[in-house]
Amino acid sequence: MNFTQTLEALKETNLYRSPRVLENLKGVRANFEGRPVILFCGNDYLGLSEHPKVVKAAKIALEVCGVGSGSARLISGTGTFHDALEQKIASFLQKESALLFSSGYLANLGVLTALTDKDDLIALDKLSHASLIDAAQAAKAELRIFPHRNMNYLRRLLSRSKAKRKWIVTDSVFSMDGDLAPIQELVQLKHEFKAVLMLDEAHGFGIFGKGGRGAAEAADALDQVDIVIGTCSKALGSVGGFVSGTRETIEMLVNFARTFIFDTALPQAICAASLEALQIIEANPKMREHLFSNTKHLREGLHSIKAPVIKGESPIVPLLIGDEKNALQMSTALLKKGFLVPAIRYPAVARGSARLRLTVSVSHTSDQIDSLSIAIRELFSGRQANNRHLSS
Repeated sequence: MNFTQTLEALKETNLYRSPRVLENLKGVRANFEGRPVILFCGNDYLGLSEHPKVVKAAKIALEVCGVGSGSARLISGTGTFHDALEQKIASFLQKESALLFSSGYLANLGVLTALTDKDDLIALDKLSHASLIDAAQAAKAELRIFPHRNMNYLRRLLSRSKAKRKWIVTDSVFSMDGDLAPIQELVQLKHEFKAVLMLDEAHGFGIFGKGGRGAAEAADALDQVDIVIGTCSKALGSVGGFVSGTRETIEMLVNFARTFIFDTALPQAICAASLEALQIIEANPKMREHLFSNTKHLREGLHSIKAPVIKGESPIVPLLIGDEKNALQMSTALLKKGFLVPAIRYPAVARGSARLRLTVSVSHTSDQIDSLSIAIRELFSGRQANNRHLSS
């Protein structure tokens, strides 16, 4: 096999990617090529990956249970921490039951391939995460994409469908734009067309809502969402995915979701860490207040310098650049100033809509946020001065 031409084409179109090795990575701090950098790109929104209680819980479980789980969940891979975390997630989300997967990606793939059939319709928001897109494409059901947050289009789509069962599937917080799904309107359409509403709360779980239960809780609609997908790898600072819903739904997944049945179970130490993180979130609502205070601080700073920020209310703050090459250049320039903000390009976003996807954490200090805004202002001022020079 020879992939040279394909890889060269990626480089020529500014779409080539390679991992960036970080040293001493901890929270929003790391070293890159011997220099300290501040990360404004991770999803550890509440800083729980380095919380002493979370780390301690993982250490204790690690000493008791060892490193790996050794098997799939239905063989010998289910331990007490798996069971405790699933019960806690179900209770927290006010659902009958929950089921852990090794990742949110596998959770989405498991649900849509196990629970839909050829007579079903999946109506999917265009900007949903790649895991939902891949899951919907892998399912046997008919797949129809509706324009982002376009409820009129979705209503027409549902009204014209003759499917036996209709599924409305979407992110709650969109990972690249940072905006929220119109959950109340989705609930109305669910009832109007007797549909199943499935919500991926990957970027909402632990953050939004009075109790941190997600965007559905913030919209006062948690009890109206049939299936809630979530992840432990963002607000919980751990790893793994989960599905919550009725007991019958979870029993179906246990028996038919291939990404659960044939996958090695999460290590119990990881489950112990997630369980502790969830308890911390429950007991400390001020953590979320701090997060949104930091988010407001960054958005106001960027607004004051007239940076091209996509509007939103989540800790995801996209700086729209457009051209892939320009986005790469700005990312490189910020890295030289001590800030890691990778350029997001096609296929993660549409062609011509490359961006710097800034993300905020409670671990960021006010000084770090201010310094980032100043660095971005200097970059934009430099680009504008260069453009004036070229046009004169």
